[in-house]
Amino acid sequence: MKKLTFLVGASLVFFTAMQLFAKKTKSSSSRNNNGIFMDQQSNKKKNIDHSKVIKKTLSNGMTVLVRPVHNVPKVSLQIWYNVGSKDEKDGERGIAHLIEHMLFKGTKEMLSESDINMLVHKLSGYTNAFTSYDYTGYLFDFPTHHWQEALPVMADTMKNAAFKDPHLNSEMKAVIQELKMYKDRYQSSLVENLLTTIFAEHPYHYPIIGYKQDLWSVTGDDLRKFYDKHYVPNNTTLVVVGDVQPEEVFELAEKHFGSIPADPDYKKDEFYLNKDIASKSVTLYRDVKQPVVYYTFMVPGSQEKQDYVLNLISIILGSGKGSRLYRKLVDELHLTTSFETFVYDLFEHGLFFFAYEPKDIADIPEIERIIHEEIQDIIDNGLQEDELVRAVKKTQMKIYSVLENTQDQAYQIGQYYLATGDENYIFKYLNWPLDTLEKEMKTLLSEYVRPTVGHKGTVLSLPESEKEHWQKLQELSDQEDQRILSARERNTPIEPPVYANKVEVKKPGEFAFAKAQTIELDNGLKVLHHDNKNTPKINIVVSFKAKHFYDPQDKQGLCNFVSAMLKEGTKNYTAAELADAIETRGMSLSAYAGGIAMSVLHDDLEKGLELLEEIVSRSVFDKKEMAKVKDQLLTDIKNFWDEPSAFAGQLLKEDIYQGHPYSKNQLGTKESIEKIKQKDLIKFYDDYITPQKTVMAIVGDLSGYNIKEVLQNTIAKWQGPDVQELDYPAVEVQEKRVHVHPINRDQVVLAYARPSVERLHKDFDKLYIFDQIFGGGALGSMSSKLFQLREESGLFYTINGSTTVMANEQPGMFLVKTIVSLDRLAEAEKVIKHTIDTVVDTITPHEFEEAKNAIANGLVNNFEANNSMAASFIFLDKYKLPADFFDKRAQQLAKITLDEMKQAVKTIVSTSNLLTLKVGRVDQKEKSQ
Repeated sequence: MKKLTFLVGASLVFFTAMQLFAKKTKSSSSRNNNGIFMDQQSNKKKNIDHSKVIKKTLSNGMTVLVRPVHNVPKVSLQIWYNVGSKDEKDGERGIAHLIEHMLFKGTKEMLSESDINMLVHKLSGYTNAFTSYDYTGYLFDFPTHHWQEALPVMADTMKNAAFKDPHLNSEMKAVIQELKMYKDRYQSSLVENLLTTIFAEHPYHYPIIGYKQDLWSVTGDDLRKFYDKHYVPNNTTLVVVGDVQPEEVFELAEKHFGSIPADPDYKKDEFYLNKDIASKSVTLYRDVKQPVVYYTFMVPGSQEKQDYVLNLISIILGSGKGSRLYRKLVDELHLTTSFETFVYDLFEHGLFFFAYEPKDIADIPEIERIIHEEIQDIIDNGLQEDELVRAVKKTQMKIYSVLENTQDQAYQIGQYYLATGDENYIFKYLNWPLDTLEKEMKTLLSEYVRPTVGHKGTVLSLPESEKEHWQKLQELSDQEDQRILSARERNTPIEPPVYANKVEVKKPGEFAFAKAQTIELDNGLKVLHHDNKNTPKINIVVSFKAKHFYDPQDKQGLCNFVSAMLKEGTKNYTAAELADAIETRGMSLSAYAGGIAMSVLHDDLEKGLELLEEIVSRSVFDKKEMAKVKDQLLTDIKNFWDEPSAFAGQLLKEDIYQGHPYSKNQLGTKESIEKIKQKDLIKFYDDYITPQKTVMAIVGDLSGYNIKEVLQNTIAKWQGPDVQELDYPAVEVQEKRVHVHPINRDQVVLAYARPSVERLHKDFDKLYIFDQIFGGGALGSMSSKLFQLREESGLFYTINGSTTVMANEQPGMFLVKTIVSLDRLAEAEKVIKHTIDTVVDTITPHEFEEAKNAIANGLVNNFEANNSMAASFIFLDKYKLPADFFDKRAQQLAKITLDEMKQAVKTIVSTSNLLTLKVGRVDQKEKSQ
């Protein structure tokens, strides 16, 4: 089942808290860049506990929260305003989100329209923003040597936003495109419709992004009224997590924010919800092949501090193969092909979701009956012996994953502080007495998850008889948008950067990139390992030589099928026993085409490797389990072809890589999956799930382990044959052409593509620098040439482009991709193609140098988390790059000249031989403009 993504930054994934971390890191020491403990006397003198959040309230009421983390030279700064869409009045719907967009468009004096994007790009940073029903936030991630530059910008945008109407006119068009984009994401639309129905008398009733009829007429003055009221320091929290000293953060916060006056009369409205014993339902009919059901119940909001108990319930009932309802509905009864539970953690009232894809919609009543049967069993009989242990350990692993990422930590600290008023809430999260947890779970289930108060949302296939009516509704909507928005044309040029030009780029400090140690086992397996004590967690990544490119042409999806079966039982474990062995220890294991990823707690490394060896050596491919997995894969294929942004990539590959292994569909097709037999799975497993030419990376807290000895006792027992190299035909550049794929959606996926170069090509680095300028590159810069098109025209909400997509041992692609409404398709085609043909000659020496700096400064991101570190080690091994590759990367890029880059780009970037792809309500006869 596709993981649901909620609208405009509203939090979906129920992140858990961070208890036990204090026990692991409580020390007067911190780490240097290599993870080595270093004495810091200054911290002892200040008596600062680095395992907790340190709080200070400025004289104007603004809260500042700091958590020092010194594993990488990076800082995440987030400013949280305790105002969201629920605080809007009639006629203001969508304004909180629109302000989020417009705050990046300059201030009255200090910042021009381009300054924030240019400043972030120049200083090798990243910026974004988010709006929820309950809050609005802005984030800046910077290297340590630049983090201070975010503060004056954040302070200026708190009180001096310009909200110029010409800027609003172009941004309004982008927001309307955003609204259409989310409307095409049917699971998000379903949840939004459920909220509208459930919260009829509460402001959660209204969508975060608002309604078009409200947005059309909004002016800068309208935004300013809402902004002036709510964007005050005593309604604001600054969160800083990363490589900082708290006292310095407090001093600079006082310097930049302290003079902004508080509003002593500011008071938030309180909202009442008239609860009832009622079940409500929503059914959306859309042009999809796979139905989906969301069954939901109102539960206490985050401010009630019940999140931990709700999270444990979610894990026990529907998170993972070891959960009660997944095991019963998917594995035993085969009524659904997927099942998951999650909590939508709004502040005032939460929603507990059961989400599934039924094999037959006629089974929905039976599925609901079984859900309540399991809930009643917990209420009457309590939990099984291992269920609570499994849930607690899985929660711990989520905690440690958050602790590996500064931005995630800052987000969780900010969100929970606004909800609970406790800056250290996330560190106390697991401190719930074990002997009371079961009672608390029973109470919550009996009080809130009752059949009489369950609400159901369903997305069903649009009947053939309704397709004409649906298309008429879409056409009318397009016409109305065009009529209204045509009166909001922007006639002023993009303001050039001013403030950003005055900011000095500083040299970064020394950073010792981690180096892997190598062990080559007698069975042919190469193991790369690194001891990283940031959290008591270890990540294991296995990369097989054979990916889905090895699938037979008529059995595409075979590699993916084999991977899906690796968790479905071995000679010594049934599928249920294997799930229990993994999940009761808090481990996670995911197998995908060409690899396996596993995470374990420090104490369970040897057990994790034993289970991994069992899976890669003795999987059995039981026919009953195979039939179940086949149904799941066929559902995945339906979902894939219901999502234009996903399958557009496959259509591009099939055209660009005709007759080449890269053209194969990793998921396969309905016909190819149906053709795969048990013997095919076993043969692929025996031939290609082998230690020969396989690389394993192990990164995490390895203290106390003799790694070679552990490997010899576990994974070294794995045996298998050698893997032959594939013969790859040449990738030919073809003539200019147009590919149209009709599907009923509000927007059209528009893409341009052609072959590029392989990863080790002499021009790769030159193209990689260009990607930073052209499409934002690895840092996702919003100061790119393509993003400038969005700023000027509002034609699209999102656009990206790169010359190195899929660049591997074989050539990658030059690709530009966007999503645009049908009424603006011709206009979008014209401006994108003009940019492609002219972009090289517009690049300045200054932009070129900034791009190289941005790439160099962003290298530390590869070493922030265990998983990314493991991937970096595998990358170096794959391309036979030296261990000091990252240390010397900046020097290598510095040698490239602007002229060299331009010459390389001109051989790739041109409209003369591009494939044009259009996916949407487009006539198959349509030609490119």
